[in-house]
Amino acid sequence: MRRVVALLAGAVLAMGLFLSPVADTAVRALTTVKNPQQRSVRVLNYESPGHREDTVRLYKQAIAGEPDGVTNLYLMGSSELGVPVDQNPNVWLPTTASDFDLYQSGRGNQQSLYHAIELAAVGPSIANKKVALILSPQWFVSGGVKASQFQSVFSHAAWDAMLANPHLSPSTRQRLIARVGSLMPQLCTFGASCATTTASEVQEVIDAPYNVFTSRVNALRDTYKGVDYRKAVTYTGAWHQGRQSMATVDWAAEDAKATATGQLKVGKNPYNMENAYYTKRIVPQLDKLKGQQTGVTYTSSVEYDDLQLFLDVAHDLGIDVMLISLPVNGVWSDFTGLPKAERNGFAAKVRTMAAANGAQLTDLTSKSYEPYYFFDTLHLGWRGWLDVTRACWEFARP
Repeated sequence: MRRVVALLAGAVLAMGLFLSPVADTAVRALTTVKNPQQRSVRVLNYESPGHREDTVRLYKQAIAGEPDGVTNLYLMGSSELGVPVDQNPNVWLPTTASDFDLYQSGRGNQQSLYHAIELAAVGPSIANKKVALILSPQWFVSGGVKASQFQSVFSHAAWDAMLANPHLSPSTRQRLIARVGSLMPQLCTFGASCATTTASEVQEVIDAPYNVFTSRVNALRDTYKGVDYRKAVTYTGAWHQGRQSMATVDWAAEDAKATATGQLKVGKNPYNMENAYYTKRIVPQLDKLKGQQTGVTYTSSVEYDDLQLFLDVAHDLGIDVMLISLPVNGVWSDFTGLPKAERNGFAAKVRTMAAANGAQLTDLTSKSYEPYYFFDTLHLGWRGWLDVTRACWEFARP
């Protein structure tokens, strides 16, 4: 009998450790290496943006390493954060600004819903209570984010931190749980019930042990991934100083530089995109792409509901929001047949939502035909990124 009791006690202890922060500490210890490469803590704001499985810890580390007088704005987005142009803030800010950083978080398939969870997780750590979200029109297709896309970028660590945030209203919290549960039903369990009927409540109870175990395994995996890809470096080096304060930036001169670079990179490309990209990725299938977007809609999408969830999270946490509404590449969209009514409808719906929720709006949708504004068919390029960075500074400045 004593052996059985001891076995049960051991199992309970093991499970307790597995579910406790001790397991997270142990996982991080597994990723350590001897003599890691030292980098400036400033790099943490920009290096490999989007790989933020352990976002709360990494953000705290980034802002803790900044000197007094530096403003940091949390910027969320998707694949545009990785565009390889010199005006991308991950290149431009560290070499230019002595008093401003953007903590860039986002990668492809991270859309309004994921960022709502992320904001609920990291919001208590955002000292200036401001966040900016880049809205890409292509998010707002009829079906919104697909389950497979959402699952591919989901962070269990952020999910757990969201659930633990006491400042979320019960309504916002439950709507988040229900929406995420529709894409990842395995998350519906104790403390995060998605059940709406007695039968679904019973099923959740039956599935709970397995779901709790797998969710914890996935959370520890995210912790490992969040540290492991950085394990050969340590962000403890001095914060690198830029050459000037943001207040002294000559934006007209910077725009002229961006224009000159864009002219060189685009050349005689007829679709206002980087010529090497156009030659390699577009030319081989140009005929097939003509008229391909004639049936695309941006005005009826569950993505708008997800965006409302993001805005509701911000409201609950007392965080000011700036929405950045991106344009489409107008010349290319004309070629692919994307209806102008849908482009304009997206812009109008975002304007309405921003006004209704008291959010600041940087509306760039009128820039669709601006030269050197895009890198490719849809991502920001040289001049486009300058506009976004300037808007972020104006929003964040003390």
